[in-house]
Amino acid sequence: MYAFDERFAFSRGVRGTYDVETIRALVPSAIKVEKTNEIDDRAGTDYVVHLRKGATLRVDAKARDRGASRYWRHGPEVALETWSVMPGGRYDMRPDQARAGWTLTEAKNVDLILFTFDPTDCDEVFMVGFPLLRLAFARFYGRWMGEFPPQVQNSGRWESQCVFVPIDRVFEAMTAVSRGKLVISEQAPPRMSLVEKVRTPRLPFMHEGTA
Repeated sequence: MYAFDERFAFSRGVRGTYDVETIRALVPSAIKVEKTNEIDDRAGTDYVVHLRKGATLRVDAKARDRGASRYWRHGPEVALETWSVMPGGRYDMRPDQARAGWTLTEAKNVDLILFTFDPTDCDEVFMVGFPLLRLAFARFYGRWMGEFPPQVQNSGRWESQCVFVPIDRVFEAMTAVSRGKLVISEQAPPRMSLVEKVRTPRLPFMHEGTA
């Protein structure tokens, strides 16, 4: 377990030595992969990818520590954060101090998430679109929280929470939220039944204010 500052130093050091080349390989049209400054890094954007015609992509890199594979049951697992700052807990955080995790918050503004592992655990990497990942986690939140026990990490000043989900399940969920039914504008959307309201889990970002 690492404190945030220690983890941050790792992200800018060891991980950065191979992230840039990995992103270049995954995005052939990139002419430059730029490491962000410390302010942007702490805000959740690790790299900015510059494309040939001027567009840019913001990437948040998520690396698992060495030895993570010993806990895997169905292939590589990625950590999806439910709470960045948990309410209550060891530090008795007030509800207004709580913050939804990066995977759920609607304040995070990045394009891609790069999941990497220590090569001794897995030499594959996975780069996914963040907007679809966020939609998928919101839809499957209740199911995954029941299927994969959430884990709490102590930062020393607050507690955070995440759930470890097999990457194949994440891809399946992202495909599921990519498909829907055409909505005809003249028709009002169907109202949610009382049963559906009861079954819909309350997500962390529903507690979030404007922060």
